[in-house]
Amino acid sequence: MTSFHDILGTTASMSREDIKKRYKMLSNRSHPDKGGSKALMQMVRQAYEQVMKGNGANEAIRTIVKKDGRAEQLRKQLDELEKIHEELRAVYEESQNKLRKSEAELKHLRNTHSQQTTDDYELTQLKRENIRLKRDITDLQLELRASKSAKSPRSAATELSSETTSKPAFFGTAETFKQVKTVSTSHKRKMGIMLGLPLLIVAVMLLPASEHIKTILSLFDSPAATVSAKPIIVNTHPDDLDKNKGQQQASMVMAIPEKPKALPVLKLVKEYGVWHKGYFDETQQPYIAIRSEGGSYVLRNCQGEFHYYMNQNLRSRRLPANLIYERRDRHFTIYNMPYGNGSTLAQWSGSKSLLINDEYFPNQGFENAYQDLLNTCNFAY
Repeated sequence: MTSFHDILGTTASMSREDIKKRYKMLSNRSHPDKGGSKALMQMVRQAYEQVMKGNGANEAIRTIVKKDGRAEQLRKQLDELEKIHEELRAVYEESQNKLRKSEAELKHLRNTHSQQTTDDYELTQLKRENIRLKRDITDLQLELRASKSAKSPRSAATELSSETTSKPAFFGTAETFKQVKTVSTSHKRKMGIMLGLPLLIVAVMLLPASEHIKTILSLFDSPAATVSAKPIIVNTHPDDLDKNKGQQQASMVMAIPEKPKALPVLKLVKEYGVWHKGYFDETQQPYIAIRSEGGSYVLRNCQGEFHYYMNQNLRSRRLPANLIYERRDRHFTIYNMPYGNGSTLAQWSGSKSLLINDEYFPNQGFENAYQDLLNTCNFAY
């Protein structure tokens, strides 16, 4: 049984859009101007109508025979359609094979890259372990040298005698000479100290007795008292009193802290995506602003600056480079926008919406709000 789905090359699970695409492709090939025939074009059209009505599973031959007695011609046309369908299926299978092959190559490349990354990581770890072992060996060599240098001459001589008795004469000759040289040097130092001590005692005894007495008395003398150079004021001139009083009052005036300047506080609105004019609560300066759906604001003041009031309830994200931090105000974090997206009049006047810090700001009524701001700023200044 040949159904309308078989003629059109569709299935019951295909969407209406895919059925339309299939019909357009077959109608282009079945058109009389492109090598087809009028009867074949009518059959494709009838199959499309039945499939769109939900009758694609019905038998197509019987239906067509009832309407037109040219069954043999329609069968030939159906065979042609089946050939076209087979060709299309072959093309589809080939494309699917190419897609599977490309996916397999991509998977192989990913596995190779991950294996290479793992090998690089293991090589880096081995290099670090090698460096650590080299450091440990260097530290052990330094400790061994320090322990050898800390040994006494007697222990060195004992070690030397034990090594000479246990080892042949030709083994470790250079090390033996170093130890003998160290022992001879220490003996020379001891001999120099023993000979220099009597000479020092004789030199002290040859000094005059008066010099010894002066030296001893100087040890018991108390240090001289330091004289204070600060003058004592007995009487104060009245002019000096007035001058000091004025300086004290001036210092008291300077010590009073200045009152902090009032910061501009933004007024909140419920409507988003529309520019509106407002006034700061503290300074009463005009501005225009627009609110996003997430509760953030973009504001322009009379100085021509654009500011981004980010709602702190939003999740943290990596901010763009054109947002310069200024301060915190209630539940907003305020950023200046000196450049970048949303920092010029041309961007706002020529667009339907702008994306700032992953937030969409629908742009409505900018021209009227900006003109109103200019008039208000010129009147205020």
